[in-house]
Amino acid sequence: MTPIPAPAPVLAGVIACLLAASGLLPVRRAIPNLTGVTLAAATACASVGALGVADPRVIAVLTAAAAVALLGLIADVGALPLVTRLIVESVAAGGVVLCGVQVTLTGDWLDGPVSVMWIVAMTNAHGLLDRLGGALASVATVTGAFLAGTALVLGAPSLAVLAAALAGACLGALPYGRRRGWGTSRGTGRVGAGGRGEAGGRGEAGGRGEAGGRVRLGPSGSLFAGFVLTCTAADLTAGRGTGVVAAGLLLPALAAVLGAGMYASRRVRRAGPVRRAAPVLCYVAAVTGTAGLAVALGWVPAGTTAAVTAATAAAFLSHTCLRHVVLHPRLRHAVLPRLQHELFHARPGHDGDTRRGEMRTSSGAPPSGDEPRGRVPRPRSAGSPPPPVVRRG
Repeated sequence: MTPIPAPAPVLAGVIACLLAASGLLPVRRAIPNLTGVTLAAATACASVGALGVADPRVIAVLTAAAAVALLGLIADVGALPLVTRLIVESVAAGGVVLCGVQVTLTGDWLDGPVSVMWIVAMTNAHGLLDRLGGALASVATVTGAFLAGTALVLGAPSLAVLAAALAGACLGALPYGRRRGWGTSRGTGRVGAGGRGEAGGRGEAGGRGEAGGRVRLGPSGSLFAGFVLTCTAADLTAGRGTGVVAAGLLLPALAAVLGAGMYASRRVRRAGPVRRAAPVLCYVAAVTGTAGLAVALGWVPAGTTAAVTAATAAAFLSHTCLRHVVLHPRLRHAVLPRLQHELFHARPGHDGDTRRGEMRTSSGAPPSGDEPRGRVPRPRSAGSPPPPVVRRG
């Protein structure tokens, strides 16, 4: 294989940035759904142009990521079942694993299924970042840049070119993350670049507006970026120690995991888009990228870094689940008092009679037994006078 020059990652990043910036301007105005396809094309052209004779693993990752991007485009244009989507993503991940990009945790045949599940899970987690106030482009830019630096430190220039090309393409897409004359955001209804809006402040997929003035890259771009980042991180850690593998997988994925937790809590609370999610997640990506470089240089122990990262993700997800799901106000004020009443205030031996009485009362059935029957007087309001008494005779 032809040796790759040292400035090749920087060259690939610059080419991808220019291609994405020049290609997204007409695409945004004409067909916003093709944003992800444009992002994928810019990344692929920059990678192949900078590498010359490309690495077979890079070609496999780009081919599988292109298939995933096409899947996202189909899901954006029309309806696509979740099972079909997961099957196609699993097939694409399996093809990459067969080409040598896999997670080497056990050194046995279990590494293949674990690699497929990890790639599919993290790809969809990155896809949720696009729905979280349009945070995908900025997070992918920071994560890709740090992965490129880590790949250069570890002696993998081809992976550094791929990560730098993706970071450059996402950087070129950042100026199009805000509406500039093609949409409105006044009132509760918002109209995005696609010309369609929705009341209540929620935008549509594929380049349509969201609250906070951000425009999403669409499922195709988000799935492509997540697939490339996950496969790059997995290939960088292949064949190394268990601590290095765990740290190399968890550090680039921490921002996506935290973003998925934020998105899930927002859906439970039925709240609007999180406007401050993108800066916070960019800060997390920068911190984890710096920690990854420190691990690659040997300045920080890999096992300790992986344990701290896993504990941080588990603590955040547990806090989110406890606060926004288990202790949600709707759950506290509706379900929990009813359970408390049934557990502590119902007399033993009369649960069946009490429930049957409640069912008869709620269904409007006539009472049985010794209960008085007759016409129930119609209640009068507090200010209405009594009916006049008519005397006959």
